[in-house]
Amino acid sequence: MWSNFDNSAQNEGGYMDSSVADGGQGADDKGNLRRGQNCVPTMITHLIRHGDKLNVWGSPVKMVTFVAIVRKLEALSTKVSFELQDETGVIKGIKWLEGDNAVYESPVQVNNYARVYGTMRDQNSEPYVFIISIQPLEHLNELLTHLMEVTVMCLEAEKRNSMGGESIANGTAQDTPMTNGYGGLTGAQQKILDIIKDSDPEYGAERDAIKSRVPREIVHKVDEIIEFLSAEGHIYTTKTDDFFKAI
Repeated sequence: MWSNFDNSAQNEGGYMDSSVADGGQGADDKGNLRRGQNCVPTMITHLIRHGDKLNVWGSPVKMVTFVAIVRKLEALSTKVSFELQDETGVIKGIKWLEGDNAVYESPVQVNNYARVYGTMRDQNSEPYVFIISIQPLEHLNELLTHLMEVTVMCLEAEKRNSMGGESIANGTAQDTPMTNGYGGLTGAQQKILDIIKDSDPEYGAERDAIKSRVPREIVHKVDEIIEFLSAEGHIYTTKTDDFFKAI
């Protein structure tokens, strides 16, 4: 099944189209990539093969999520390095620590399953995952759900290929949800995410500042929503645990 999934990369419009969708403008600089607003379920083999050029139906991927076994974990002064493995391959993951004397207590253990959210990077032509969030699986049903999500992406790619490939220009790829469960936010969640996106470009938004900008009726929900957005990989902390920046 996964090999068929990979084969779709060779067809225009396929899930793993290796070309960079740049709107006809060109994109030699990574910073100029028009990355889609999505969080895409993948297998590690797709990350290894395509790195930060990963595309879904012609649209560059912003963030990926996958389930893997933590094979190695090494904590250094500025980062924590993970070796992550699923049934399709092994990839390195790095979580950078904030501050020179940051202390990191890993929520995951070696030889246990973890759910990973991150973005792709290349270092000396070797792809690795810049980890935004890594958490232990609470139930193995999460693994089954992930495999089903990737399978749905595969089947959708095959459907598009059989129809000759549908371009972004006609709106099809943009109108189709990238996942079944990671894109939908409530009005309050979206409001707080928008506030964070519209804050300081370097450090993001401070918790109390967020509370001061939301409608009074949802102030008491801010902490809960921030925790949710962080766990889902939409935001991450910056200079302290009370400053948040959007992905």
